[in-house]
Amino acid sequence: MKGLASVAFWALGASALAAEPCVTATFDRPLDGATDVVSHVSDVPSVRFPAFWQEGVFDGVRYKITAASEGVVRPLNFVDDWEVSFVCDQATGTCDFDENRAPPEQAVAAAKVIGQCLLGLDLTPDPAPVEVTVEAAEPDITPPTEPDATVPTPTPEPAAAAPCGSAAVDEATEIATLQRLLLLAGQDPGPVDGFLGPKSFAAMGAFVDDPGWNTPISDVIAILDAQLCDAPQSAANE
Repeated sequence: MKGLASVAFWALGASALAAEPCVTATFDRPLDGATDVVSHVSDVPSVRFPAFWQEGVFDGVRYKITAASEGVVRPLNFVDDWEVSFVCDQATGTCDFDENRAPPEQAVAAAKVIGQCLLGLDLTPDPAPVEVTVEAAEPDITPPTEPDATVPTPTPEPAAAAPCGSAAVDEATEIATLQRLLLLAGQDPGPVDGFLGPKSFAAMGAFVDDPGWNTPISDVIAILDAQLCDAPQSAANE
């Protein structure tokens, strides 16, 4: 199913309609509340690659927003294939949302909040009213019990699993983390210097079909985490 909806957030004056997006005009400021944020700059802007765009994780979904006031929200995992795409217009203060393959309500809500960012509006949504029910407490009439002289044997806590994948890597940037994981996975990304080069893209090609600037770094890290963290467990089960 595919639905198209146009949402006007509220009536705005001319000065508010011209507000800068919350990520700034050059998209170098992370979306408030987002993680794994990567900002990009295109040397030769085009329809597919605007001058500035940003990717990251927000409220349990992956997002991508561009300087063309467009965006898309997708699932974190690689099993679901739904998405919510949207185009915002500051002149009217509205965003058009296109829901594809039945996205969950949380994803639609996250897309609308990100749309507010592109319109330069406050990202904080209005809180929903909460109904509070007060019940009278029943008096405690349980008779006192005799203390148990038996001392229980403490149950030993299970040993914590050793960290794996990106949890075991201590690098300063996301790209350096990716390069270190590629080395652990048996690939050669070149020096772990935090800059993507031909060797890094070639090494990524062993795990993704179309490595390039349009491939989210966080996606490749998730794939490597799944492989590196599953390998010891699979070996132990054999």
